[in-house]
Parts: sequence; C-alpha cells; structure tokens
Amino acid sequence: MGELRAGVAQLPITPPVGVDLTGFVAREQPSIGVHDELFVRALYLENEEDRLLWLHCDLLALGREQVARTRQAVGESLGLEPRQVLLTATHTHSGPATVPLRQCGMVDPVYLRMLDGWLLTASRCAVADHRPVTLRFAEERCTLAQDRRPPSLLAHTDHRLPVLSLVNDKGNYVAVIANYPMHNVALSAENRLISADMAGAAAEWARQRLPGAPVVLMTNGACGNLNPPSLSADPHVMESYGRQLGEVILRGVHDGESALTPLLGTNLQTVALPLTILSQEAVLAEYNRLAKMVILDRWQAAMREWRDDTLALLEQGTPPDEPWTAPIDIQVLRIGPVRFAALGAEVFSRMADELRAIHGPHTYVVGYANGDTGYLPFREAYPEGGYEVETAYKFYANFMVAPGSYELCRDTAVELLLKLG
Repeated sequence: MGELRAGVAQLPITPPVGVDLTGFVAREQPSIGVHDELFVRALYLENEEDRLLWLHCDLLALGREQVARTRQAVGESLGLEPRQVLLTATHTHSGPATVPLRQCGMVDPVYLRMLDGWLLTASRCAVADHRPVTLRFAEERCTLAQDRRPPSLLAHTDHRLPVLSLVNDKGNYVAVIANYPMHNVALSAENRLISADMAGAAAEWARQRLPGAPVVLMTNGACGNLNPPSLSADPHVMESYGRQLGEVILRGVHDGESALTPLLGTNLQTVALPLTILSQEAVLAEYNRLAKMVILDRWQAAMREWRDDTLALLEQGTPPDEPWTAPIDIQVLRIGPVRFAALGAEVFSRMADELRAIHGPHTYVVGYANGDTGYLPFREAYPEGGYEVETAYKFYANFMVAPGSYELCRDTAVELLLKLG
C-alpha cells in the first residue's frame, strides 16, 4: 500500500458585504458586515491504492451543478475520477446563498462563478505539494449537540467526535479532519454578519494551537435533528461553542494513535430517491394549513411560491416511466482505520449508529456532501411530523422524499463500505 502522502490548501471564499445570507427565512437581508472569514479547505491524499481530494467549504451547501463542474474541472486538470473528489459544506447559516431556498436569500451567480475558480485553485495547490505524512486517529466525545425535535421515544444524539491528524517528518501537523453532527446555526436568524459559525471558530481555534498551523476540516455529520444548546446573535455564544469543539479536537490530536496501515479508498454511487407526490387538492390544503401558522411576510411568500411552483409542476404532468425523484450522491471513504459515508442531505443522527452496528466502529457520516437534497428522516419519524418532515422541503423543493429514502441511502452506504473492505 506504500506511504501516505498529503497536500493541503486554504483559500478565503468570503463574499462581498451586501450579499444575501441563507439558512433562515426570518432573517432581514442583506448582510451588513463580516464577523469572520469563510474558507475552502482542500486536503489531497494519495498512496499506491487510491487518491482523494476533499474540498470543504464554509457554506450552507453546494449545488449539484457546481459539484459537477468542479469534478469535471479537477478531472481535466488533475486526472482525478469523480469518486476521488469529495465536496462538503459546514452548513453555516451565516454564509452567502449558494443553493436556492425559497425566501432565504437570493443566489448571486457572480459569486458562484468566483467559487468555481477558488475551488479549482485550492485543488491545484493541494495536489501540487503533497508529501509523506503519518496518520493518527482518536475518537473523542462531545455533548454539545441536542435533539431539537419535540420530546419523543425516537429522540437521538450522537456524541462521537473522531479526529484524524496528519503529521509530517518534522513533527508538524499538516491537516486535521474532525467530524461532529450539529447544525451550524448558533448565530441565529438575527445575525446579519458573514460567518462560518461554530465550525469555523473550532477550526481556527485548533489551528492556532497546533505546531505547523494545519488546515483543519471541521466537517458536519448526520445532524438533521441536532442543534447547539442555544441560538443567539451574540457572537460570544457561538465562539464559546467553537472553543469547546476546538478543545475536543486538540484532545483528539494529542490522544491520537498512529495507524500502522494507512489504507485509502473511495467509492461513489448516485441514487434516485422516491418522492411523496401530492395532489393539487393536497397542495392547496397544505398551503392553507401552513399559511395560518406564521404571520411573517417572508414565510407567507415562501409558502405561496411553493404552492404556485408545485401546482404548475403538477399541471405539466410526468410520464409514468419517468417518476419524479431526487438524486443524491452516496460517497464512501476509507482513511486508515476510519470509514466515512458522505451524503448530500440533512441526515438524521441515528444513521451513524446504524452504520456502526452493521459495518463496525469508527464509521461516521458526513452530511452536506456533493449537494443537499434536504432532510432525510428515518421511516418512523414521518408519523411524528414536525418541521423536518412537513415543512422544510417546501423551501428546498416541491415534494418531500418518501419514507424509506433514509433506509435506501443507509443500505447503499453499507454496500459501498463493504466493497472498500
């Protein structure tokens, strides 16, 4: 399998002040300042087995079209296959609008074109300077995240926080990969400053305290139902949570044990998720129900847009052999003793535990990967309802993914992980 080599890059992707922020329908627009910079962090790994380029962005999400453009550009420039290129987002709710969400900020096409260039530049820089590294791993525990749904026997949190660190022959840290499932919403809808939220604060806090000032990828996990303890426009609250995450990352770096076999492998499959198609009557009834719930003008406008767009789509009809579906990438990684299942959705947290039960320990979920289809609840959560099941999809799309979609993604991830060995 040979030695493991790594290259890194970190480039600012902060938009100009005045762009719309995303993630909250209740937020006043546009942005009015910058609290902290946004970055794309690139990590390139290779050995005799495989190659991997991981691009991690301080953004809510990346659109599937942008992911496809980046994979094509990286493939042409660096010879990497789509399965060897992973694009993920921290899911900060204080970044620019990069995917269309009804009444949650206007997407700026000029910024997306700039982002294309930054992603390719970061990729080239990371690949250009890769050197031998030693891989270390530890699994730590963090109890910040809380199940935000109403109390239920189905409530779940995932307190695991894995830390992979890459060290060069001088003892300096080149890169750190951490993973923790929690919505990056600490700054709340009242905030109008550009920020990477807790993930950015944690990454910077750890970077400043490690020899070599490594690139720290603070990735998000299966956090569809998980929030921080509180939301506040006071940045000190967000920074406190970021510092707590950073302290756990440092502990993981110091506790890390060297991986004797620096395995590397990737696999990728796109799955079409079935949708729950509503009738025209059901769309109108659902709109009338939701329109009475919230007085906020932008909420009302978003629901009207959903109603009108969905009715227009139903008017067009669809051939029986071409049902409406939602595509999602399921990409799996093997990095030393760790396995990641990366999904382009807001995955409910118990998926990580289910994957571990089937595939073994040190298996984790990376959410908001290669796009964002929306919420992915497990089958039993649908009868409970709630925002994630009944409402959120109306900002993202026209129809909710059907019950069983979560299980289809989980089972596909298991198959792909087993192929990695």
